[in-house]
Amino acid sequence: AAGTIVKIFNTNHAFCLETEKGAEIVVHMGIDTVALNGQGFKRLVEEGAEVTAGQPVLELDLDFLNANARSMISPVVCSNSDDFSALVIKADGHVVAGQTPLYEIKSK
Repeated sequence: AAGTIVKIFNTNHAFCLETEKGAEIVVHMGIDTVALNGQGFKRLVEEGAEVTAGQPVLELDLDFLNANARSMISPVVCSNSDDFSALVIKADGHVVAGQTPLYEIKSK
């Protein structure tokens, strides 16, 4: 989704984005990856940056992460979903950055 990067964690394993419609999206790369203390992650934008859908925010060393992270399953969560009427799942299976919508957030 397009929006403003409002937070990137110091370890670069997760970030928060606010969309133009006010949705607060949390993207967490992998499971228990905070324990890697930033290894395997490189920040490509800074907090406050305006980003477009599909624009890379982080660069991942997948060889390192696949060998050292518990899992690379990466939750993408709307943290203020109660402010919207519905979240409609759009993705199923393999997704492509900037091409595959994960879900649609419907305003109240």
